[in-house]
Amino acid sequence: MKISTRALAYISILTGTASTAAAEKCLSGSFILEYEGDCDRETLVEVFNDQVFSGAKSSACDGVTAEEELDAQLAAAVPSTTIEEFCANIYKNQPEVSFTDILKKDDNMAYEKAFFLGHSSLQEEVETTYETADRSATSVLKEDGELVRAHYQGSAQTKKTEWPKLPNFASSGTDSNGEPTCTTNAAMCCWTKDRQANDNNGNCNSNTYSRNCVDANPGDNTDLCFVDLERGAAATGNQQSGIVSFPGDQNQDGGEGAIHCHGLAWANDVNDASARYKGNNLFFVSMYDHMYKRGYVENVPGAPMCGCVEQMPTVTRSDCTEIDATERFRIVYDESTNLIEGNITLVDINFNACQGINNRNNDLWHYMGRLFYEGKIENTQWGEAGRIITNSDCKAAVRAQYDSMGLEYGYDYDKSTFTFVAGGGELKVTERFGHQAFLTAMFEHSETAPSDANANPLDATPILLRTCAECRESHKKVFYRRLTPMPADKDLLYCITDTRGDCGGFNKWGVDFTLHSTYDDAVKGDNAWACPNNSFNYDAPFDGECSPTGARVRNQWTILHWSSPPQKNVGFYVNMAEGTVITEVETAAEGALRIQVEDEFVSEDIGLDTRVEGRVRLDEDGKIYVTGGGHNVWHNNDNFHFYHKDATGDFDITVNVAKFSNIVNSNAKAGIMLRASTAHDSEYISALLSGGKGLRFQKRGSKGNWSHNVGTFDPNPHRPTVWLRLFKHMTTVDMYWSEDGNNWTSGGSTNMIFPEDSFQLGLFVNAHDYNWASEGTFDNFVVNSYSAPSAAPSISAAPTSWEPNMYIGESQENVNYLPGETQTRVTNDAGSGIDGDVDSFWYRAFQRPSSNAFEAVVSVDYMDGWHDGAKGGIMVRDGTGASAANAFVGIYPKSHTGVISQSRNTEGGDTVRHKSLYVEGEKAFVKLSYDGSGTLVAQYKAVESDEWQDIENGTTNITFGDKLLVGVAVTGGGWNNYVDFRYSNFEITDL
Repeated sequence: MKISTRALAYISILTGTASTAAAEKCLSGSFILEYEGDCDRETLVEVFNDQVFSGAKSSACDGVTAEEELDAQLAAAVPSTTIEEFCANIYKNQPEVSFTDILKKDDNMAYEKAFFLGHSSLQEEVETTYETADRSATSVLKEDGELVRAHYQGSAQTKKTEWPKLPNFASSGTDSNGEPTCTTNAAMCCWTKDRQANDNNGNCNSNTYSRNCVDANPGDNTDLCFVDLERGAAATGNQQSGIVSFPGDQNQDGGEGAIHCHGLAWANDVNDASARYKGNNLFFVSMYDHMYKRGYVENVPGAPMCGCVEQMPTVTRSDCTEIDATERFRIVYDESTNLIEGNITLVDINFNACQGINNRNNDLWHYMGRLFYEGKIENTQWGEAGRIITNSDCKAAVRAQYDSMGLEYGYDYDKSTFTFVAGGGELKVTERFGHQAFLTAMFEHSETAPSDANANPLDATPILLRTCAECRESHKKVFYRRLTPMPADKDLLYCITDTRGDCGGFNKWGVDFTLHSTYDDAVKGDNAWACPNNSFNYDAPFDGECSPTGARVRNQWTILHWSSPPQKNVGFYVNMAEGTVITEVETAAEGALRIQVEDEFVSEDIGLDTRVEGRVRLDEDGKIYVTGGGHNVWHNNDNFHFYHKDATGDFDITVNVAKFSNIVNSNAKAGIMLRASTAHDSEYISALLSGGKGLRFQKRGSKGNWSHNVGTFDPNPHRPTVWLRLFKHMTTVDMYWSEDGNNWTSGGSTNMIFPEDSFQLGLFVNAHDYNWASEGTFDNFVVNSYSAPSAAPSISAAPTSWEPNMYIGESQENVNYLPGETQTRVTNDAGSGIDGDVDSFWYRAFQRPSSNAFEAVVSVDYMDGWHDGAKGGIMVRDGTGASAANAFVGIYPKSHTGVISQSRNTEGGDTVRHKSLYVEGEKAFVKLSYDGSGTLVAQYKAVESDEWQDIENGTTNITFGDKLLVGVAVTGGGWNNYVDFRYSNFEITDL
């Protein structure tokens, strides 16, 4: 930078407050120190040693260092002082030039106040030739600002300039000298206008000032994010609150236009040159470099033109100037008066571009980073400045500001005219409509729906609105006018929001649709958009790079499932009043206590990983649209969407799966489900239509077990629609399916026990894909309570019309159950064990009230197994959970040949073996007696005996729920271990 002729700045001071002398000085006589550098301990000791101590040292100074002697000299002076106090006083008493001396307008800073707000005559006037008869120019900035040039070439580079005592440059607190300062130790100016031509800056570049420089732009170097009207209120006097945001930049309509920001920062140490000469730096940045040299003037509306960073608008970056100061000091000690004086005799200041961290120079935020890493400012100061100067784009800063104000980011659309159907980013209101729900909304329920959705062309044109938060102004609201029908198998919404192309030829610009800037134009078909060269770019979905004028406008499109599309914050809306014809069922809040009104259905995602949330929407004509994601409903881990209510008792449930769409996997599922709970591994039974593998009758018989197919039907081709029916009566569930809802075909029957006979009943959809949602369209959903015509059959050994067989815990579920007239046989792999804290076994169980006393007896006729852990006998159990409490008595044929009694007294506890007894031939009668209050007694007797024998320690106590299970239990003791268990005379008798 240009440097003016050096001038001498001389002061003579007396040192300040006295301090205790540390030691006697060893040198006598006066001395003078003159040097260039800083005034601090290290420098002064070095200079004192070079210029005084090393040349004058005598034997009296043996063992004394220069630093000790200098400390002693200062301590002995009048008044006594230290090196640090001495230097601080030199800096503190350095004379300074008043800021009012620069422009010499007045002494009360009134003109300077107007200047830093951006409204002084220097900023508001524009050079013109119309004010004089001879057409000579007036309001010439170089002439009117001559005093600025004079100060720069003189005092600005050779003397300390005062920091302006204005609200712009004073925040909370003061520096260590008690002077007002900025909290961030940084100040910034932002200009919006260029008033001077022919200086290679800005676009005021014509001599016809009155026409071309009234509203010319400065050189743009930042993006203005928003103005917080309260930040700079102390300076501007503004009484308003709130923010003014600027979503675009100067190259996009809707943005702020060109803006230029430039700032400075300084150290917390008031003696650091960056802090002492911050007034010089502010003058250089605001008055000389930008106004006088470049012609940059005026403020961002609602903010001061210059001020502490914490008072300024939020921007993405700012240029930066730092000062490099060279100073010469003169220190004189007069022995005759014992006075020591210090002063600065020369100041030489350079103004240079800031050198920041990460090789980012001329950048205020990065320069402050350098000050932080050098220990000159605090991390809180750098952090606060970083909330004003974002060092990135505006999005995160604007969002954080909205959050701090309690505002929600979104588009406040007219719900009396529009319904949200899809969206991304901040404009996503809920999960998107499915294929059929959207077609129904668009072509049947739209305010401009055609009378015949299949006629071509349509006699009325439904409208789809797209909003875009960060698009340029012309593309913030665009209306899609549909001209032609849409085939039922084409997903128009997905084509518009998530794919490139013309939807297989069914979404062509000018044929199937037109685009418009207003709703009225779209309804009437007026002022349709044009495309460059009359060609729609199908690689830019929805807008095709078209515009109202036909000019090409790029990067205003989106693909919703992309992580970083050109435009992320978008919303799509059909012109159908929201919540009237199609209503969305509120979803159960995750982790919240669900209080369900009796007979009320709720919408809920089930499972540990439903990345795409499901939704339920109800059509006024009775259709139910269920969208659901999730990987599967299978094995022992389900993820799907469930529209359900609490139920107990018996039901006859029918539904028409009118359409199953948005399918990406043939294993997708939609249908009816009864489910014990909303746990991911709960017991359930379902009748379903798959995405491409026909119909299924599926169940999971016990919690944590693996699902299996009870029946599969119509495997191919893919069936798009079917009627389904589940009929639950007591512990039996029958499945039926139909083409027309009248003629039903049986799909099988199975036993299903729900704990306490309590379950959820409803409709479900699973996409068989973590990142997708399939849609089931259900119609004629009827749930009828069922009352059995006669009392339930008594439980006995006699054959019944139902088979209460189930698997507990993880099991391969391939047991062969072979009932005969006199004996029942159970073979093959029957689970991995009844032991420890988790069980895995086959169970033929019956449900009973836990308050009723009974005894259960079975004759074990034969028992053989490959594994030592094989067992078979009677079990009473507190539910179907793999870790449920239970008591067991039966045959244990291998390591402990004979009868064994064991129990698990609490859920999840360890199994305790009470006693094992030898019996001949691995066969015996075993019995469990239950008293109705929790006490169970295990007994046995040999086949040829008539006497029951108590088993030592065979009495146990278990606290049951309202109901319990009792029946025959068999396990192979390990995976893939064959077992052969044969029994007879199984009977349960009330006591």
